[in-house]
Amino acid sequence: MKIKIYSINKTRENHILTGESEYLKRIKTHSNIDLIELSPKIKTTNPDEIKVKEAEALLTTINDSEFFIALDERGKNLSSVELSNFIADKMTQGRSAFSFAIGGAFGFHDSVRKRANLTLSLSNMTFPHQLARLLLIEQIYRAFSIMKGEPYHKA
Repeated sequence: MKIKIYSINKTRENHILTGESEYLKRIKTHSNIDLIELSPKIKTTNPDEIKVKEAEALLTTINDSEFFIALDERGKNLSSVELSNFIADKMTQGRSAFSFAIGGAFGFHDSVRKRANLTLSLSNMTFPHQLARLLLIEQIYRAFSIMKGEPYHKA
């Protein structure tokens, strides 16, 4: 299985990078995973124009064969077990490539939501993109742990 996590802008905070590194190391025993940081050149402060530029950068990068999941506050709320079951079901159906995307400060342009096979919310709360990425990586690891019956997830 192959997983890609796309995020707009870079993560620079050491405590976040340390957490990501730990969970990425754990995930690699179950799956290949790549973090792709997109930093489109934007010369405007208009939120709508920023979202368009970010969407262009993201949508031209995602492969059509990837099952694309956009993280969005308006997305579907799944428990950790439900996310694990969802991924396992898609794998059973022959999906071997998943991509997740975390938007920038203004969220996603509608074109990204339209392209997404699933729009997923991590929480009813709003998180900075750096923290959302760490939470997503942890939840992907948790999903694999649940699938494998490993003791990390305690129900």
